[in-house]
Amino acid sequence: MSFSSLKNISPLKEYWKSDQNDEDEKIRLLKVNKASPASYLYEKEPYKWENLYQSISKEIVNGDNSSVKGLRLLLGTINSKEREKMLKEFATHNIFNEEVIALLRGSGEDIDNKPTKRNLFRFLRILFAIFTNPYNLEVKRKKVHLYEHTGSIVYSLRRPFL
Repeated sequence: MSFSSLKNISPLKEYWKSDQNDEDEKIRLLKVNKASPASYLYEKEPYKWENLYQSISKEIVNGDNSSVKGLRLLLGTINSKEREKMLKEFATHNIFNEEVIALLRGSGEDIDNKPTKRNLFRFLRILFAIFTNPYNLEVKRKKVHLYEHTGSIVYSLRRPFL
């Protein structure tokens, strides 16, 4: 499994390649699940959403199945069509095994009512990723949050070597 597959499965893949103008923003927002209590994250903070998506997915790939609950929350922020598309791609590219995909679909074990396993190192790895932009995301719209600014600086320093 190549971690670059995660980037290609993201519902934001085309958005990062775009000019991120108002039309691109409208297209991105068509994918939001307004019924999700966490939809704000996808709607207002796509940079953070993408970092969380890729970081949490990598944690699961590396054997941390307690991160499935977090990925399931993120997948809930996108509409059912996009979510189903991603789940099929996870299976097609052998990113997750059938058990993890079943958990992401909501079938099998009920993970929503299980307490979340606290993992300080996982938290720090994800926080570090948000601030350092290891996924080379280019935010072309106005940067609002500190982590968007730091991620943009790191990206601009790394860009000549990409």
